[in-house]
Amino acid sequence: MNQKVFRWLIITCFIFIAAITTYILNENNPREIYTEKRLHSTGIKRATIHVQEPTLSFDQVEHLSLKYEFAITDTPKPWTEKDLEFFKTAAGETLFSQLTLISEPNVAPNFAMMTAAERLFKSLFMYFDQRLSQNASLDESWPYYKRLEDALYPWIHPHWENLFHINNQTNGQGIVMCVGNGQFKFAATSIRVIRMLNTKLPIEVFFIREDDLSVAKRYYLKSEMDNVTLRKLDDYISDYYTKFGGWAMKPFAMLASHFTEVILVDADAYFLQDPALLFQDQAYALTGALFFYDRTLFPNWHVGPDWLRSFLPTMSSLVPHTRWFKYTSSHEQESGVVVMNKRKALLGLLSTCKLNGKSERDEVVYKHVHGDKETFWIGHEIMQTPYAFIKSFGAVIGNMGRGGQDGEPTQVCGVQLHLDTTGTPLWFNGGLYRNKYKETLEYLNFTHFAQGDDWEFATHCIKNTDKIHELSPDQRSIALAAVELDKQREKDEQLLEQGLWKPKKTIASH
Repeated sequence: MNQKVFRWLIITCFIFIAAITTYILNENNPREIYTEKRLHSTGIKRATIHVQEPTLSFDQVEHLSLKYEFAITDTPKPWTEKDLEFFKTAAGETLFSQLTLISEPNVAPNFAMMTAAERLFKSLFMYFDQRLSQNASLDESWPYYKRLEDALYPWIHPHWENLFHINNQTNGQGIVMCVGNGQFKFAATSIRVIRMLNTKLPIEVFFIREDDLSVAKRYYLKSEMDNVTLRKLDDYISDYYTKFGGWAMKPFAMLASHFTEVILVDADAYFLQDPALLFQDQAYALTGALFFYDRTLFPNWHVGPDWLRSFLPTMSSLVPHTRWFKYTSSHEQESGVVVMNKRKALLGLLSTCKLNGKSERDEVVYKHVHGDKETFWIGHEIMQTPYAFIKSFGAVIGNMGRGGQDGEPTQVCGVQLHLDTTGTPLWFNGGLYRNKYKETLEYLNFTHFAQGDDWEFATHCIKNTDKIHELSPDQRSIALAAVELDKQREKDEQLLEQGLWKPKKTIASH
């Protein structure tokens, strides 16, 4: 036999034996061949960043109970082989198909079904998150995960192939602010105040789409402010399912942020202390989600609690003790500042985003609550993700009333104030004006703050007079410096509108 022919036969035999061996091994382990075929197509990198959602107990948080209120949630049941086998059956496939239906635009989604789907999704997410953080192996459960992900969160495409990409593309700490043309006047001053407090945190300013924030105002923010990056939200989130127009963009901006740890700040929120201190907060360290309470307003309101009972099969330990469920206030959370760590609270944030989708907010959510505010804690309730509130209801900062429509001289009137865990003013929301909605704007004097639960909504005063405090010299100095910064911003904005504004420094092109 020719030596070349003999060598060719030997090589052919080896190839044949290798093919047979591979076939036998794959027959014995079909999930491994599934993994090899599918892993590359998912775009998942090996050793994805693990979402470490905390599991809290009452014993863990009891020593902090005077400062915070914690939501202790049930531990979700893990995804198992039995779940996979069930959903392979005819009955299981029928049920799963119902969970993955996407509502038509402008049709109210079934929130009980949506909650069931999100909680099942969480079990699948945690199952794969654990696997992918170790060796990036998939198995036959992956198609079920993807069907739920695509049905619940279709707006992540095309920017992210799947939700495991989000944390792989984030790092560090920073501030996120949502700014359109209407909010520019507040944001420009708010950012300057943050820098005046010597905050070194980077800031991302999100606007929705090209016409949301003028090119001139974008250039102003980039050239006048240090360490500010502008981002267009529809570069990250699909507009088809969201159709943003205001409040609803806020949780999505947190999701799209390049920061892992985010302080979301409303454009008209102003700090009296360094906001970076929030990242050192004890409750934030435990939960990864820190919220602030709103004012106590409009008691005997049953709409919210009745709505929650209609779709939440279980709730955290906190909900029965809220003002909502005690019928003492129709407002619970103030979302002017929200602090979140996406390595811990990503799933709660996802559900919050879901509540602010186009159909969800227009057909259901915003008919039951005022804007985005309550969606943060409700989203965490849906996902059974722990969170915490600082134990202080919305206070007021401003000056003593001047009589009549300006409030009684014995009352403090102004804008909503939020305190830290020591009772010290931390930030306030609503701008620097006595009433930002009036045609003629008047700056507050910033002399006092007061705590209490008896608000006069029309005058923005707290009727309680037993917890009135003068602002410290430092606090008053910061607030009045903010007023002076805003006066300069107003002059700059007039020049912007006339096309006469000139930047004080040049910036590199992006």
